[in-house]
Amino acid sequence: MTHEVSKNGWRGFLELCAQIQSPEEFNQVFDLFFTIEEKETLSSRYLIIKALLQGDETQREIADIHKVSIAQITRGSNALKLISPELKALLSKRINSPNHG
Repeated sequence: MTHEVSKNGWRGFLELCAQIQSPEEFNQVFDLFFTIEEKETLSSRYLIIKALLQGDETQREIADIHKVSIAQITRGSNALKLISPELKALLSKRINSPNHG
């Protein structure tokens, strides 16, 4: 698959997701597009990013709590270093809001 085809496919998937109205709808669509393993990987990445943004635990504690490797945490930490401060603040606010799992 060429980079352009892959890029267009990803963009189409994002546009589809932008039209989804509820967590239940997301779950149904994601059940179609992602395997159980892929959803587990996304779930782990979410928990890692959330914990890193909260900053309450060390990387080793995060690994122990969420049963993930230090390498996964390092990848999440490195990804957070690449985003803008504005996006980081937005994610921190949304992920750590009382209404968010």
